[in-house]
Amino acid sequence: MTNTLRLLAASVAVLALASCGGKTGEAGNAAGANAAVAVTGNATGSATAPAAAPSAPAAPAVDPNEKRMAIEALPVAQAGPGAIVGKMHMIRSASGIETDGIGGGCMVIEDPASKVCHADSDCKVPKYVSAAGGPWAYCAESKCWIKPADKAFCWKSRYSTPPTPFQVGKPQSTPEVKLASLPAQLLQGPAKNQVRARVIACLNGKFGAVEAPPCAGGKGKRSDSIGEAKTFTR
Repeated sequence: MTNTLRLLAASVAVLALASCGGKTGEAGNAAGANAAVAVTGNATGSATAPAAAPSAPAAPAVDPNEKRMAIEALPVAQAGPGAIVGKMHMIRSASGIETDGIGGGCMVIEDPASKVCHADSDCKVPKYVSAAGGPWAYCAESKCWIKPADKAFCWKSRYSTPPTPFQVGKPQSTPEVKLASLPAQLLQGPAKNQVRARVIACLNGKFGAVEAPPCAGGKGKRSDSIGEAKTFTR
C-alpha cells in the first residue's frame, strides 16, 4: 500500500469515528437536555403550584372564667298541637353585667289593635283581659304586646323560695300556652286564627336584700332581651 493510500484510509477511519462519536454525543446531550428540562419543569411546577389555602382561624372560645352575664330571649316554639312555649337563658358575655342570676322572662302576644308605641307606658292592658292573673303590657318594635297573666305566661326566679337563679347553659321555659285559651281579640290574620308571640326577658344586676330588683324598676344594672316574633296558627 502506498503512503498515499495509507493516509487516505486513515482519514476515512477518523471521519467515521468522529461521525459516530458526534452522533452519540448529540443524542446524549439531547437526552440530558430533555431530562434537565423535565426535571426543571417538575421543579418549577412544584415551586409555582398554588399553596393550599390557610384554614380559617377557629372562633375564640368564651372565657370560662367570665363573670359577666347577659340574658337572651329565645324564639317561641311549638309545644305540640295548638300549644306554644317560650324559653330564655343566661350566657357569659364580656358586655354583660355582674349578677346573681336572678331574673325571668314572659311570653307575650301582639295586640293587633295597638297603635305605635315608644315605651311600655304607651301600652295598656285591654279591658277584655282579666286583671286577676297579673297581666302587663309591653312596647317592643313600636308595637304593644300583652302578657295576659303572670305565672301562666312567665318563668321567674322569684316564683320559688329561695329564688331559683339562672344557670349558664340551662334554658328555662315558660308554661305551655294553648292557643285556644287566648282571647279572640288577640287573634289576627285574614281568618282571625293566628297570633304573633315572642319572649321578653330581663336579668337583674346585683342588688341588696331590701332593694327593689332592677328588672322591677329598682336602681342598678340589668340585661334585657326581646326575642324573635313568630306567627302561630290556632
